[in-house]
Amino acid sequence: MVWCMVLKRLGKGIILVSLLIVLLRGPSDAEVPRNQIRMDILPCSDVVMSFKKFHPLISYLKQQTGFDIETVVPKDFAELEWALKNGDIDFVLQDPHTYVILAKSYNRDTLLRVLTRGGKTSQYGLIIAKKGSGINHVRDLRGKTVMFGPKLSSTKWIAAKDIFREKGINIDKDLKAYSNGGCCEDIAFNVYLKAVDAGVVCDHFIEEHSDKQRELGINVKELIVIGRTKPVPTKIFAARKEINTGVVTKINQILLGLDRKNFAHAEILYSAELGGFQKARDEDYDGIRALVGAKR
Repeated sequence: MVWCMVLKRLGKGIILVSLLIVLLRGPSDAEVPRNQIRMDILPCSDVVMSFKKFHPLISYLKQQTGFDIETVVPKDFAELEWALKNGDIDFVLQDPHTYVILAKSYNRDTLLRVLTRGGKTSQYGLIIAKKGSGINHVRDLRGKTVMFGPKLSSTKWIAAKDIFREKGINIDKDLKAYSNGGCCEDIAFNVYLKAVDAGVVCDHFIEEHSDKQRELGINVKELIVIGRTKPVPTKIFAARKEINTGVVTKINQILLGLDRKNFAHAEILYSAELGGFQKARDEDYDGIRALVGAKR
């Protein structure tokens, strides 16, 4: 009987000590199982296309790290914000304006920026119209219809709105109507068919997407560029600040090691329309931070 009472007391003591150890260690190392990672990719196109584009890259990361990486494409900013604040996602590949709004949720010391296929760290949007439409300048779009990119796009939405503002056009009052389209092909196709008077596409669309243009039956010579946005930073890859630093370091090293001059790597990067990754600093995004009115 005495021994039973002693064992019960010892058992309770062990449980209390174990609980104290867990509390002292904190959640950082237990925040994410080491072999299970959730990675969100903010789409420029529809969900299916986004999965297809990034599948080779995610497969490569799985192979190199041994992590079980789940890819998620949020439908909008609200879904991303909710999932991030609730700890449901670990890494996010996103446009810079969404990063600066949610910067406090990320580890700012481990940021990576995407390189364009040409190795640049900035990009811009092009405002296009149909040749012969009588629309040759942004100011000609008063009373017209315009298709911007998705609201998750810094070039086709944030920077595009800014150029309209600079030209004295209030998109809510001075345009006949505007909408938010998806991928560049979708927007260009609507302009080509005169479903809208003008649209905003990425700077690389006209030069780099000839195969997709032919599939859609678009003759880019029938489209003209009537405006260009200011350059904005490329997409940014960020880790939620609670994620174990060893996990972040391992994934970042693999991404930084991708070389577009390496044939195998080039195929992976080409599919995702990327040119590679490079280390970045939070202050690199102060320009876009000022544009959207976000605080550090």
